[in-house]
Amino acid sequence: MTHQEPTHALVALFIDYENIVRSVNEHLGSSINWRIIYDAAQTYGRIIVRRAYADWSNYTHAQQDLLALGFDLVHVASYHGKNAADIRLVIDAVDLAARGETPFTHAIIASGDSDFTDLAHYLRLRGKTVVGIGVRATSALLLISACDTFHYYDDLLEKKPATNGLSHRPEKKDGVEAYLNAIAHKVRMSAHPDRPKAILLFYKFACQHPNTSLIDLSQAFKTFAKEQQSPISPTIANEVIHQLFHTYCFEFAPPEDEDQPLWSRTVSFAAGIESASDLLRKCDRGLLELLTKSMPNTPIDPSIAAQMLYGTADNPRLVEYVSNLLAEIAPS
Repeated sequence: MTHQEPTHALVALFIDYENIVRSVNEHLGSSINWRIIYDAAQTYGRIIVRRAYADWSNYTHAQQDLLALGFDLVHVASYHGKNAADIRLVIDAVDLAARGETPFTHAIIASGDSDFTDLAHYLRLRGKTVVGIGVRATSALLLISACDTFHYYDDLLEKKPATNGLSHRPEKKDGVEAYLNAIAHKVRMSAHPDRPKAILLFYKFACQHPNTSLIDLSQAFKTFAKEQQSPISPTIANEVIHQLFHTYCFEFAPPEDEDQPLWSRTVSFAAGIESASDLLRKCDRGLLELLTKSMPNTPIDPSIAAQMLYGTADNPRLVEYVSNLLAEIAPS
């Protein structure tokens, strides 16, 4: 599948989780491969919005693969109604298109549900290219007709390169996915080159906004990051704050009352963090510690780990830096 899309094409990928998973399970007799959908979306341009909608309390064991691909898992409680997740997806897509703060050119809807037909029409009226992805047996003709292009997951699955059963050395990309999957139960992360830049930028931003709760700081930073000359997507901005939290880079003020959540308390950086580079290093080290604990019987490849942290392993000094961190945390 090849598309001659402009280099500036920006993609918003919306997944109706329950619809696509149920369709694949019932009609193809297999579990879904999210990488196939993600790779199909990438052929249209850079994916700047990645959201999957469901009542995630019902799917706690099915989240890792999506988190490893950097998706925001939008939780919609099922008690709001059978179609609550569909409605939330529509609201978010319409809101993003109407406000224009996230300037996507392509909207990809992973679902075969006819309920998204009006959304497809609306987005096309707003000048967006609308692409659908669904299972052949369950994709509604109304939705297919409303999209500019519609891909059947069945066909994408058939085009996936098959292996011949021979043992082979894993590619770095496969290794990175394995590492991301290993830590997905704890932290949101995708192997993206903007990650270190976002952490360095966050340090400066947080220093300029002292005595602020982490939740307020997080919301303000996502807006600030995407307004930079080289914008950082809200997804990456959200990910790095999640990483910093889970690598103990923050200290929190005592609660104002016994019920005050941690995220609503005033936040500062942990002891020893005196610069942006200190913050980045502590986060890197914490993620590597989490990785080694999650893969206790597997030697960690510094080159693949560097690609996980920085989106690249082309710089020998970067690989050496990661190797030194791994040596520091190795058991004596």
